[in-house]
Amino acid sequence: MSGKIKGIVNKLISYLSGDKLIQWGVDRQLGFIFYIFVLICVSIAWSLLVEQSLVKVQKNERELQELRISYQQRTLDLVGMNNRTRIDGMLKSQGSKLHAPENPPQRIILEK
Repeated sequence: MSGKIKGIVNKLISYLSGDKLIQWGVDRQLGFIFYIFVLICVSIAWSLLVEQSLVKVQKNERELQELRISYQQRTLDLVGMNNRTRIDGMLKSQGSKLHAPENPPQRIILEK
């Protein structure tokens, strides 16, 4: 029984120490293995860089969209104010007694 365990331990040690890799001739391919490892690392780094760039682009697009909405709201407010002042000026020039309401409009609720 101890012979089997000793054989298993020796095989395990030979795999972990790299003796089997040397027997298979992997040491001659070490440069190629290192090259593949570097390519994989560069690929991972490139993917992370692209992902970070896409996150920044999406964040900037959302902010740009919010700024466009804010710009359009302010433009509409200014146009509305311009129309109101122009109409007030026209009414005053014609001597009309109409003026802007002092109280906001109220909803009339009818009971049936």
